[in-house]
Amino acid sequence: MIKKILFFVFTLISISNAKASLKDSINYYIKNTKPVLIGGMSSRNTFIGSYKTSVTGLAVGYDFGGKLRFYAGAYWLSKPITDVKTINGSTPQEYKVNESSSFWYVGFTGDYTFLKKGKWSLDVPVRIGLGSSTIEQNEVSGQELLLNKETNMIVPVESGVNGFYKLGWWIGLGGGIGTRIVLGQNASKRYSGTYYTLGVTIFFEDIYNHIRKDMKENSVSNLSLIHI
Repeated sequence: MIKKILFFVFTLISISNAKASLKDSINYYIKNTKPVLIGGMSSRNTFIGSYKTSVTGLAVGYDFGGKLRFYAGAYWLSKPITDVKTINGSTPQEYKVNESSSFWYVGFTGDYTFLKKGKWSLDVPVRIGLGSSTIEQNEVSGQELLLNKETNMIVPVESGVNGFYKLGWWIGLGGGIGTRIVLGQNASKRYSGTYYTLGVTIFFEDIYNHIRKDMKENSVSNLSLIHI
């Protein structure tokens, strides 16, 4: 019993120290590094129930010393999820509908690089958003008349782990995996699921630093020529 209590206390102390260390690291990079503007387009493969689709996004923000990033963006389901649903099944009133569902949201992300060793780096993004989901039901016919439409507010919360391997000073391979929990009313929770990414990564911060270095060197060289 005493060993269990000591283990529990040690665990709490470890978590507390880790949080303090992370907070100190974040404060240091915010206060002591110059923010670099970052932005771009993303596409994350995702599983929603038994469906495989993707979430597309556009985001812009700032990078602090290659260790910490904050950005805001807009994200949406690349194409609606469609299915044929049976209403009032096994009754005289049974009928089928074409159901289409989609969502979009504005998200705010904090991304912290906790490991950077050689050509490898690992980071943890945490995103929270606010948006809307729409579910439409249409007749199964050539006319496809709208029978029902439901719109709900959603609050997606996402987190995972991303890994990167540098192939060169400005390009590399990247991949990640994570989970999305969608808070909301009624059917909104159907959009919860896992996601993954895999593709080529462009290190814009390194490109920016490289350009700055070249400009400074060229500036010094030009000044030297003038003095000569």
